[in-house]
Amino acid sequence: MLKFLLICLSGALVIYFLYPSPPEAREWLAKNNNPYALAGNRFFGTEDAKTFVESLYALGAVKVQIPRDAIYSDKKRIEEEGGPYADALLVTLPRSQTEIEALFEVFRAEASRQGMVFNSEEDVRNNKALLWWD
Repeated sequence: MLKFLLICLSGALVIYFLYPSPPEAREWLAKNNNPYALAGNRFFGTEDAKTFVESLYALGAVKVQIPRDAIYSDKKRIEEEGGPYADALLVTLPRSQTEIEALFEVFRAEASRQGMVFNSEEDVRNNKALLWWD
C-alpha cells in the first residue's frame, strides 16, 4: 500500500511540474510588455484588458487565468511586440448564484460580440468558463 501511495505521489509531482497551472491573468498582464497582450481585436490595449480582468474579479470571479494553449510566445513575436500574446481567459466561477449570473451576463455579451452564443450548460466545465476572442 505504501509503495502504491509513493507511486501516486511521484506521478502527481511529475504532472505538477510538467503541466503547471495557467498563469493568473492580472499577474501575466502586469509583467507583459506587449502593448496589446490580450485579444487585440477586443481590447484597445493591455491596460484595457487589465480593466476587464479586474471587472471580472469585481463581479465575483474566484480566479481569472490565461490558458496555456491560448498563449503565443514565439521568439519573433516577443522581439517584435515586446511580449507574448493571448486570445482567451479562463474564469473560475464563485459559489454565489447572484455573482455567477452577473458573470454570465458578461460572458453572454462577449460571446454576442463574436457572433456566438454563451450557453452555461455547455460552456462551463469544472466550474470554469472559457472566454475566447477570434
